[in-house]
Amino acid sequence: MKRYQRVMVAAGLLSGAFTAGVYAEDVLQRVDAYLRPDFQIVLNGTAVQLESPALVYNDTSYLPLKELAQRLGANIYWKGDTKTIYINSRINPEQRPDEQDTTYEALELSNPYSAMMNYLGSDYPVLLTYNAKTSNYGLYYREKDAKRMGIDTSGLAKAKDRLTNETFVHEKELQKRWRQAPKQVYASGYEAYVIADELHPKKLGLLRSHIKGMTLIKYSDVEYYTKPIMVEKDIDKTDTYKFLYLETVRMKNVPVPQTRYKLAELRLTQDILNPDSYTVNITNTYDLLLEADKREHPEEP
Repeated sequence: MKRYQRVMVAAGLLSGAFTAGVYAEDVLQRVDAYLRPDFQIVLNGTAVQLESPALVYNDTSYLPLKELAQRLGANIYWKGDTKTIYINSRINPEQRPDEQDTTYEALELSNPYSAMMNYLGSDYPVLLTYNAKTSNYGLYYREKDAKRMGIDTSGLAKAKDRLTNETFVHEKELQKRWRQAPKQVYASGYEAYVIADELHPKKLGLLRSHIKGMTLIKYSDVEYYTKPIMVEKDIDKTDTYKFLYLETVRMKNVPVPQTRYKLAELRLTQDILNPDSYTVNITNTYDLLLEADKREHPEEP
């Protein structure tokens, strides 16, 4: 029989029953369980590779809650002082499909940034921007982030960003639907950008270190400055991330610097001999202005 890795797990079990309105105390009990990396996970018909293997205890399989919830479109929040796990679905059950004949306001990124926003007790990564195409003051939320927060965006006025080709909703429109105003979360060691959906501390550190090294790169008479905007984990590809940033190029004897919004694909590669070691590489880089021109003029070479 094939051996499987055996682990000891602290499981929270409720002792006793409800009597006279008094709840029994939680008791921690150590149990035997088994890690099953051979288990195959198929989500909505597609095989997925979870970073943490399934765990089996008493013939019941346990999967990593936060990682699985993200793939299902939910957000998990742990509140340690009350020992409570909050599970919020991405979209309200009553949300209707978006109208097919939506007319979009023209939008082009202006001072975009990412932030963790707290909404109804949970923290969500959000891409926000102003609009360079209009005098309409105020922030625009990326629509898919608003939906992830559980905000119904159907029927609201929307804007389509020319560069990313993504849909945004002005905060005044979202106010019609949200139950409270989201508040930005400032964590210890706060960076001026968010890495969304990555939970592994070491991987987070490697990504931040690599991005920091991209801040200023010099080649002869050319300097490249990188301003990170947002990093998002690609859940369809293992250890792959989409990196949105603003690149400023300064060249000697050229008075005006060139600025471009770019989207790069970052990939972590695991060392075969040392599984705890990774290298970070950029596998693809796209100039978003050039990509927008291709979409708008597909007939041109």
